[in-house]
Amino acid sequence: MINNIKNAIDRVSNSYPSIFTKDDVIKLLADLSAEMQDETPKQVIDKDVLLTTFRQMLSEKDWDDVVDKDDIELSIGYDNKIEVDRVAINEDFLIDSAVDSLEALWDVLEEAGNED
Repeated sequence: MINNIKNAIDRVSNSYPSIFTKDDVIKLLADLSAEMQDETPKQVIDKDVLLTTFRQMLSEKDWDDVVDKDDIELSIGYDNKIEVDRVAINEDFLIDSAVDSLEALWDVLEEAGNED
């Protein structure tokens, strides 16, 4: 990108003037070039690192309340074994836990970005 700006400055220097003077265009391109050099490149986050970190945060959660233990249907099956026919899932708890983990991951990423 910087080379493109330098090439544009050279072309403007060698071209015929128009509405803007050559000096105006060269100054504009030089300012743009300087501003781009001052910008720090954004950190690229590896997808695998991101997913691993998110999985780790989810695994640290206490998932005992995901299943609504008061809303379970049981039956007695073959050889008098107790079988679970239906278990209610506490979707609100599951969603809240996932959102909390995403927020924690976001905070970690912001801290990592601020350290650079």
